[in-house]
Amino acid sequence: MIRATFIGFLFLLSFSACDSGVLVSEKWTWDDHQWITGDKKSFVMQATDTTTVYQMDIVLDHEETYGYQNLYVRTSTIFPSGKEVNSVTSLELINPDGSWSGDKGENCCKVDIPLQQKFTFPEVGAYTWSVEPYMRVDTINGINSLKITCRKFKE
Repeated sequence: MIRATFIGFLFLLSFSACDSGVLVSEKWTWDDHQWITGDKKSFVMQATDTTTVYQMDIVLDHEETYGYQNLYVRTSTIFPSGKEVNSVTSLELINPDGSWSGDKGENCCKVDIPLQQKFTFPEVGAYTWSVEPYMRVDTINGINSLKITCRKFKE
């Protein structure tokens, strides 16, 4: 009995060690497969130092019927000091040969896109990060989910 408990504890410990480098991970889903302009998604990250190197990735799950080769998003970062930095990024979803990027499932595609690599936080404290669609249409059809993960940089 004690041996089984110990093995179970080691098993759980190994799972927690796998994600020990994750600072934050958030996922949003759209059951109606529509991301509407103005539907801003946000989370808070707590930076405890200014020397640790991080990376931020987006995993986008979209329908094969998604009508564009990319998805423009507007991101915003609010620093602990109150400074705000905004940027517009094109998330490329099509390979050069015209096929969908990423893993293809039944009627959907999941693509993992590096958003920002090898960065450090310039200030210690709470950062608010947000993402919203920035397309020429108000309703972006064919979006199933969006996941953002900020973790310690992996070589």
